[in-house]
Amino acid sequence: MSKKRYGIGSVGAFALTAILALTACSSSDSNNSPAPSPSPDSQAPGASKAPITFSMNTTVATMNWDNDIAREITKRTGGTIKWDVLTGDERQKMNVWLAAGDYPDVVSMWDDTYKAYADAKALVDLTELIPKHAPSIMKAFNNDLSSLKQPDGKIWALRAPPTSKIENLADKGWLHIQASVLKEAGYPQLKTLDDVYKLISEHAKKYPEIRGGKTIGFSNFGATSQLYNVFDTSARMYAGMPALPHVFIGDDDKPVLRFFAPGYTDLFKFFNKMNVAGLFDREALVQTTDQFNAKCAQGRVLAVFGPSFASGCTNDLVKLNMADKSYISFDIVAPGRTKVSNATSTSSLRGSDQWVGITKNAKDAVRILQFFDEMYKTENQILVGWGIEGKYFTVEGGKRVVSDYVVTELGKGGDAWDRLGFSYPRPLLQMMQAGAYLSDGDFARYSSSVSWNQKTMNEPMREALKAYGAKTFTDLLIKPAVKNLPFTTSAYTDDIKRFNSEAIAEWNKAVPKMILEAESKMEANWASLEKALKDKGLDKYHADIDAIYKKQKDAAK
Repeated sequence: MSKKRYGIGSVGAFALTAILALTACSSSDSNNSPAPSPSPDSQAPGASKAPITFSMNTTVATMNWDNDIAREITKRTGGTIKWDVLTGDERQKMNVWLAAGDYPDVVSMWDDTYKAYADAKALVDLTELIPKHAPSIMKAFNNDLSSLKQPDGKIWALRAPPTSKIENLADKGWLHIQASVLKEAGYPQLKTLDDVYKLISEHAKKYPEIRGGKTIGFSNFGATSQLYNVFDTSARMYAGMPALPHVFIGDDDKPVLRFFAPGYTDLFKFFNKMNVAGLFDREALVQTTDQFNAKCAQGRVLAVFGPSFASGCTNDLVKLNMADKSYISFDIVAPGRTKVSNATSTSSLRGSDQWVGITKNAKDAVRILQFFDEMYKTENQILVGWGIEGKYFTVEGGKRVVSDYVVTELGKGGDAWDRLGFSYPRPLLQMMQAGAYLSDGDFARYSSSVSWNQKTMNEPMREALKAYGAKTFTDLLIKPAVKNLPFTTSAYTDDIKRFNSEAIAEWNKAVPKMILEAESKMEANWASLEKALKDKGLDKYHADIDAIYKKQKDAAK
């Protein structure tokens, strides 16, 4: 393809920036234990390892095929990838490619771009080729390719296989407390917010100033949209509500705007109490992330509330030689409430993983399909997610253990991803869910493992977790009641989107009043919010989302 025309260059290195993401918690167990990595030499009849070089797109200027993992992939499969780098708007540039018919042999695409390429018949029809030439793909999908088929009944592209289990060890509770505070108090059991209040108030009383600044009991950031992101998530988690967009679905199986669900305001009542006691940082309602981090990095914020992305500044504290003030995350649910979790899908993630299609420009579509078929094999999924056995990981007690070499090299930052070769999970179709398991009963990627979590913790964190009988933060999570609640935003109408925006805007006005004004005004303040939203169409909103939920439930059967 012409690289000069669109300013596209073939270069070397791929930085996988989202390999530690998270989002799901395991709802099932597996007793399978992996043996040492399977031999890569076994091959299905008819498969080919004849050398082939093909082009494929990427948006990362440093993508390469010059590292240990890439060389091993070539050794096992015969394949070499030449990367065509897209600069600027990825979707726009791929549409330019499509219009000109000037695209690489293989394209990695998001859903909307995939539709455009399929509609234009720019992709090779894989419907009959997969059963004939790709036994590993058939096996990975349990001989059921329905999830790959488009409305026309055809398969125009591949995506990651389903996983048997998800266990996201990056999951944390919503309340994060300094390790030094816990240690000085003898690592007390924290079952309720009253327990937390006692711990924080006593420590603040003993140390009214830290490093020349006033000790802060509870804080986080709340500028612009972060007020909703941080405070709503904290309130939802304390009330035990599942992570659904905007709504709560209770025992009556009817979705309602969660602002008015039972227990939602309990956390705001606690913050009101903390404000009266002088332990709540009022600036948390308006300060930016940088402003919060400046306070946090001084070591004077004893407790931080919020989801994982807003769980304190441990990395900054470690760099400033204050690892003892690292944050330990707890999961606390209001008395009388039950924590509920939505059942986690183990299928590939539509909309958050990419499709990989072979284009009409490919000279040997069958040979390229055979290459990707090889990548679906368990031993090659291990290679992509863990690297070379012996150097990158070992197998101990039936589980893969990340090597100190990998931990040390990745800790150097810079081009570490590329030097080691941890660049290919997404383009080579590895399952991308955080905490996904392979069919051998172990994690698909090293970064999801217990060994990675433990080896990348600092000593005060390990000491605190050990004191609570835990190895990872997931061990401190309350076990939820799991329900299947197939509610998503995919069918939201413009009216529903508009109402949600207006509802959050009104919520932004009400929450500061709930926390800062007198306790006697709290009920009236929240009633005013409900009235304002009723005037904006709350009843119709409830009817609309109920209809959507019923359709989504029927579709999920």
